[in-house]
Amino acid sequence: MQQGEGIRVSSAAAPGGSIDVNVGTADDVVEISVGGTSDSYSYDVPGDKDAMLPLPPVPPGTVLIVRVGKGNRMRRFIVTVVAPSP
Repeated sequence: MQQGEGIRVSSAAAPGGSIDVNVGTADDVVEISVGGTSDSYSYDVPGDKDAMLPLPPVPPGTVLIVRVGKGNRMRRFIVTVVAPSP
C-alpha cells in the first residue's frame, strides 16, 4: 500500500482487477488516469471512504495515476499493472 496525507492506495494490480483505495479526507471522488494517454475514469467514494475501484482495460506494464483532491490538496499515486503469476 502507498499512503500519503488522507489516502491509501494499492501499488500494483493485475489486468482486469481492481485496486483498494481508502480516502481519509472529505474528498468523495477518485480519478484514475492511464499514463501516456488522455484516458481518465472518475469514481465516487462511498460514505465509509473505502472503495474497490476497477482498473481500466489496459495491458500489463501500464502505469496508472490515481488522484484525489484538488489544487494544493491534490494527492497523486502511481499504480503499475502487472501480469499475474502463473
